[in-house]
Amino acid sequence: MKYILSFGGGVNSTALLFFLIDNNFPLDEIIFADTGAELPETYKHINKIQEFCKRNKIKFTIVKNEVGIYEWYWKHKKIPTWNRRSCTDIFKIRPIRRYLKERYSKEKFVMYIGISYDERQRAKKSNVKYIKNRYPLIENGIDRKRCEKIIISHGFKVPPKSGCYFCPFQPEERWEWLLKNYPLLFQKAKALEENGSAYPKLTLSRRGPLKNILLLSEVRR
Repeated sequence: MKYILSFGGGVNSTALLFFLIDNNFPLDEIIFADTGAELPETYKHINKIQEFCKRNKIKFTIVKNEVGIYEWYWKHKKIPTWNRRSCTDIFKIRPIRRYLKERYSKEKFVMYIGISYDERQRAKKSNVKYIKNRYPLIENGIDRKRCEKIIISHGFKVPPKSGCYFCPFQPEERWEWLLKNYPLLFQKAKALEENGSAYPKLTLSRRGPLKNILLLSEVRR
């Protein structure tokens, strides 16, 4: 049996890493599935976690899909939407499972997943027999606020919420934040949206096309 931490690069998985270490949970490897579309702050945080793992002799592995998430959606003229979410399966779950099969062959696994107690409804059982999902944060009643305290207690800054910069599940105000702080990434998200075969019926923002946010921003200047 191998014990794996599925690392997302955000608050929950970072707190879970420290919680596992502090409480002597068995841990053979940490795996981060890189979509290629995280925010720069997330990649900086992941680099710091890699350094931490290296100092503490914890194996940290990065896996990727053959094609990046942006390129995949562009090629297929699609976008991720609230009712068509295939990204987690294609760009997170599959690359991790492919790596585990290639590296460990017929081994079985316990997969630690970072979901906090206040989001416990998101927890699911594994749909394959060789992986058993475990949610230590939920098992121990650790909510988001306590996750942040765990991270700070280990000398790390609380990282931003991880996720692709064009994720349709992000808060609506996040699009304006992206435009202000990362205008080039906003433009890439807008281009991806407009490249979709169902545009403008299907958009990344629930408020409509991203060009509207851009136009509104220009009016305010």
